[in-house]
Amino acid sequence: MPGGCVEAFENRVAEYRGPKTPGSQPPGVGTGTLSRAPNCFSSAPGTDEDHFLTPWLYASGGMAGAVADLQKAVKEYPPGQQDIDGGGFEIKRVDPDKGYIYVQFESLKRGYIDDLEFLVKPTDKESGQVLVRSASRLGYLDLGVNAKRLNRLSQALRDLPNRWTAPKITKDLFPRYASENR
Repeated sequence: MPGGCVEAFENRVAEYRGPKTPGSQPPGVGTGTLSRAPNCFSSAPGTDEDHFLTPWLYASGGMAGAVADLQKAVKEYPPGQQDIDGGGFEIKRVDPDKGYIYVQFESLKRGYIDDLEFLVKPTDKESGQVLVRSASRLGYLDLGVNAKRLNRLSQALRDLPNRWTAPKITKDLFPRYASENR
């Protein structure tokens, strides 16, 4: 990466011509566990109530089916939807044995990187929950980007017949986030 430049992901909608500010990958991100952060949505234990996202639930297919559904939802995600993630995204790690997926998303302007992680936690052979973490690397506010991204992905899962419960992020559930990120 000469001069600190980061190349945009292949599925970007356009290339940003100015200097990019991706931020550093936080410690622990991409390792197969979920951590807390003050500027994210997370299902990780210990997350404060302003940022705690109820784990998503899958009703059938087991851990392998849940990982496959999550991968499919991410792969079909359209960069640039609702004016976000125009720099594209890349799945950086999939560990089916641990039920872990790590994805990086890039904003079109300035090349900011957001980290998204999923961790599947089976409750029995067929069903379980998915812990989710979506966070901006830089700053505290995200202009609603993480909510838009998660809402698009959770909708794709809810569209699968009788399999997923993945609540939408709304201003009623997250009033502080909504007011800060208008």
